[in-house]
Amino acid sequence: MTTDSLTSNVVLPTKRDEAWRYAPHRTLAELSFGPPNGSIASVPAGLLDDIPVLDGLCVVVVNGIVDVGRSRLHSLVRGVTVSSRAAALATDRAASTPGDETPSPTDAYVVLNAAYGVDGALIEIEPGVVLDEPIHVVDISIPDHLGGASCARTHIHLGAGSSATVVETRISAGSGFGGSNVCTLVSLDDGAELEHVVLQDLPSSQVHLGRVEVDQATRSTFRARSFNTGGAYGRLEYHVVLRGPEASADLAGLYLGSGEQVLDQQVTVVHAAENCVSRQAFRGVLDDESTGVFNGGIDVRPGADGTDASQSNDNLLLSVRAEANTQPRLEILADEVSCTHGATVGRLDDDALYYLRSRGVRAEGARRLLIDGFANQIVEQVGAGPVRAWISHRLGYRDDG
Repeated sequence: MTTDSLTSNVVLPTKRDEAWRYAPHRTLAELSFGPPNGSIASVPAGLLDDIPVLDGLCVVVVNGIVDVGRSRLHSLVRGVTVSSRAAALATDRAASTPGDETPSPTDAYVVLNAAYGVDGALIEIEPGVVLDEPIHVVDISIPDHLGGASCARTHIHLGAGSSATVVETRISAGSGFGGSNVCTLVSLDDGAELEHVVLQDLPSSQVHLGRVEVDQATRSTFRARSFNTGGAYGRLEYHVVLRGPEASADLAGLYLGSGEQVLDQQVTVVHAAENCVSRQAFRGVLDDESTGVFNGGIDVRPGADGTDASQSNDNLLLSVRAEANTQPRLEILADEVSCTHGATVGRLDDDALYYLRSRGVRAEGARRLLIDGFANQIVEQVGAGPVRAWISHRLGYRDDG
């Protein structure tokens, strides 16, 4: 299918679309999507010094093109392949990568990503391989014109019984308006286990649109941790399908808003087989005039008996002008299921603040302790120490773990 045929019927979402109700549509309409210009943009000195330092394999993507010179693509572990998706497509290696079907035209930004995201990371783990070091995918957006938005597309495929950790860091340079559109396709075979961490930290003048699509086979495990902190509009979307019996998905995230940021979490977990387990736990810390959005769904399809699913969203408002919009969704079309959901929106506890102040803690210190305790319940779940330390530094508190 040609690029023109993919994009010819694209209709951008509006506020009438539930999943895009709180998005800044006028700003999104000013973004300019297109194919990569063919050359890798210059990366400012020091930009990569401000991201987590991981010793394993690394793929650096600049404006949608893999920068081989800055990447570490050669694995010493047998059965692990990390490469440029475009290079693999040129040799037909990625032609049959699971999960790369053409998306529905109803999701305009996914269609644009499929059309223009010609490159990105391709990660393949063969059956039975256990990878100890995390694989790092660094996506850098450097707008080459006002409103320029890059597209990248990452594939992660784990064979039966394999295990790996993949960290995706999404950053940008400069203060000009622009953004990035990143889609990650994950396919887990029987018994495979993936820990997947997303760090989104674009400048406040830019926009990030991120989507993770996951297809899980029998007894596979997907563990996701997302940290949505950057961008004027930062959107992280998950669509997880538990296709095989006894598969499990555990998704948790933290979003930290300030200024006039809008940080948008869209999560859908589909239970399509028996005896699957899913967990969703997202937390927001919102200051100034920022807005946090959580739209989380649990979809239990017919025949998915024995489903065990839970969902929670907790928000901490630090300003009277901050706003949290939370919408848990359940659709249950099977029997003998256990599904729960809950949401809270509140401010710092006055009694807790008074308790700390009465024991000699200054007002700002007491406030910081309570915020840290709230956020750390998500941060401490990250397995990779350098990533956990980077998040702690970014959020402005100390990690003693």
